[in-house]
Amino acid sequence: MNLVEIFKTDDEQVNLQVSLEQDTVWLNRQQLSVLFDRDIKTIGKHIANVFKDGELEKNSVVAKFATTAEDGKTYQTEHYNLDVIISVGYRVKSQRGVQFRKWATSVLNQYLVQGYALNEIRLQERNIEFKQAIDLLSATLTNQSLVSNDGQAVLNVIHDYAHCWSLLQGYDEQSLVDNKTPQSQMLSIDYKDALKAIEVLKKELIAKGEATTLFGQIRGPGLASALKTIEQGFGDELFYPNVASRAAHLLYFIIKNHPLADGNKRSGSFLFLWYLRLNQPFLAKPVARLINNNTLVALALLVAESKPEQKELMIRLVEHFLPLKQN
Repeated sequence: MNLVEIFKTDDEQVNLQVSLEQDTVWLNRQQLSVLFDRDIKTIGKHIANVFKDGELEKNSVVAKFATTAEDGKTYQTEHYNLDVIISVGYRVKSQRGVQFRKWATSVLNQYLVQGYALNEIRLQERNIEFKQAIDLLSATLTNQSLVSNDGQAVLNVIHDYAHCWSLLQGYDEQSLVDNKTPQSQMLSIDYKDALKAIEVLKKELIAKGEATTLFGQIRGPGLASALKTIEQGFGDELFYPNVASRAAHLLYFIIKNHPLADGNKRSGSFLFLWYLRLNQPFLAKPVARLINNNTLVALALLVAESKPEQKELMIRLVEHFLPLKQN
């Protein structure tokens, strides 16, 4: 077990060394008593209240380590990890407690500010539009109330995608594969078949009172163009080389270009799922396991709220949920 110094008072009356084990630090009640300048009984009451209030789960923050007492004998003594130390530190009433809170607050502020700045710089170095992602999230959650199912769906997607925005481990280790894997013989959606399918969807929605006669009405060549564009290439090189790229662009084109008088998000989502199911053999998992209803709603909302300059960000976001089957 390693010992590290975590706290020193301004007058250097307390220079506390703690046990470092299991990626955290541990103190027993005697050490907590010294740290916060309170008797062991008072410290025990604060610890009991931490668990009584449900602030921490005892089993996960308490451990027994061998401690040598003044009589030279070794005893198994309860130690408390950093979570308990901080919780007690913000409860105890003493001058030492005030000093500890000032120290803890300054350290936390330093890590938050420096950590955010570092992450933003590293993301920018990798051409990841961190600020755009945060701005888009903010705008979407503002326009889609958090108390609604749609707002919760967006939160769930952001949670699933968060490691791509902030944790950075994948980028540091170069373990995230760019979704440019070439695939061939992918199936396409025929324009006339798409119109028939949208018409069926329209009737179902009207019957449930969820659409009007404007739903799905074509108002230009946009839909035909979207279906044709994702299939294009030059020579032997495809502009959209795989199912994930094509599906993501199809969803984006329909939602953002508004080829229909009404129902672009729902129709775009419908054709997006249809295309994925049509090309299921190219995906690593069944479509139902990759894109559930909440995820689909959230992706459609995020695309709809995005700005034109955020197109590539949106495409990468959608592609993230569509891992390809490896050859």
